[in-house]
Amino acid sequence: MASEKVSEEKQTITLEITVEPDVFKRSLQAAHRKNARYFQVPGFRKGKAPYPIVVNYYGEDVLYDDALNDALPKAYEAALEEQKIDARSSPRFDIKTISGKEGLIFDAHVAIEPDVKLGQYEGIVAYRPKVTVEDQEIDLRIDAARERVSRLVPVTNRSIEEGDSVTFDYEGFRDGEPFQGGSKKGHVLEIGSGAFIPGFEDGLVGHNVGDEFDLPLTFPEEYHTDDLAGQDVIFNIKIHEVNVKELPEVDDEFVHDVSESADTVAEYREEIRQEILKQKNSQADSVFEDNILDAIVKDAELSYSDLMVEDDIDQMIENQERQFAMYNLKFSDFLQYSGQTMYDFRKRQEVTSRKRIERASVLEAIRRAHEVQFKLSDEALEEEIAKAAEDAGVSVDVFNNDYLKNDAQRDDFRLGIEMQKLLEWLRSVSIATDVEPEIEEYEEYEEQDEDELNDIDKGAQDVASGSDKDGSESKDSDKGEE
Repeated sequence: MASEKVSEEKQTITLEITVEPDVFKRSLQAAHRKNARYFQVPGFRKGKAPYPIVVNYYGEDVLYDDALNDALPKAYEAALEEQKIDARSSPRFDIKTISGKEGLIFDAHVAIEPDVKLGQYEGIVAYRPKVTVEDQEIDLRIDAARERVSRLVPVTNRSIEEGDSVTFDYEGFRDGEPFQGGSKKGHVLEIGSGAFIPGFEDGLVGHNVGDEFDLPLTFPEEYHTDDLAGQDVIFNIKIHEVNVKELPEVDDEFVHDVSESADTVAEYREEIRQEILKQKNSQADSVFEDNILDAIVKDAELSYSDLMVEDDIDQMIENQERQFAMYNLKFSDFLQYSGQTMYDFRKRQEVTSRKRIERASVLEAIRRAHEVQFKLSDEALEEEIAKAAEDAGVSVDVFNNDYLKNDAQRDDFRLGIEMQKLLEWLRSVSIATDVEPEIEEYEEYEEQDEDELNDIDKGAQDVASGSDKDGSESKDSDKGEE
């Protein structure tokens, strides 16, 4: 094997790699052995034809795919080692010559480490959102806690109202005949939830326990089951039980039920205030960090390979495909649902990928410039591992065995801690301002991309729901329910 550096441009290196004929022939023979059982040549039992006979009968190119799978990775890795190249992307191969007689000659294009010339990175003035906690926010947390410890009590002295929980039987009839999926016994419904077709829940309001009555309704014209869309039906209803949600009073007794540390309402409100403050400060720090890094990137000179961007987008798509697989869907379903092509999606995500690469590049450059300051000692590493194990609720041994099985994982863990400390230092040497900067056009575009990715999970669920509605029954098999 021989290699030669052909070009280096914008942190992308092109290598010409040659695999000698005798070496490549071994890959061809390996491909023959792998696929021998598929070759059937007159005069030979299936799978028994020798390599020269198969090549003569089928042509050598029938073996090329598997031979390349065998030869390319070996030759490429050897070339990286020979040229002392630290690859920062997956390679792209261009085959120039391939045959048993001439061997294999190909070009390999690969990204190398970004070139970073740092500008200012200390004393950066960057926006950090002002953090305040309003009484209304505390009230909302308390209301949520009241909901968690609420209880349902029977209604005995009035008719059904909005917000009541009603247990009832129903059976739907169309043209006097029951329709499939239109009946259920002992169903529990919160009035006002909007779970049933329009008019159904309103039709229960005003009735009492023990009432049995008919409720005429019309299914919506755009109902997801075609045979019921726009149809007039009658539901026979029988009310069994009506309950109302009873919320506890906000007093010291309530506080004892929902808090492990507070004894009074005032202490509980302060506890909530501190929780919200902690969350908001964490969010504000993240915004501050992003703005610091953006300023550092803006003042730096960077050069990096487009191959790194392509790989980052590929990884992003791969992650989304795995996420959609959880719903037995394909990522292409989401693209179709959102009116995008794969090309559109990749172009939109390019902004996000470039920003991620640029931020990571300047961070790495700063870490190297302050290597002594941020280098984590072995003793400090063990302390961080102990903290991480405690946070995970496992022993140090279990944490090491599950998450730090090899040197590469330990190095990644160490690097992550060093980067955390670097970010903390950058915040400490930067100047926070609560004057919000104007958003440039590319930043608006990036925010749209991030919102789109944050909505991927919801999009998957929406697509899944849409596919369910194509069937003859709804998700609950209850035709009355939306």
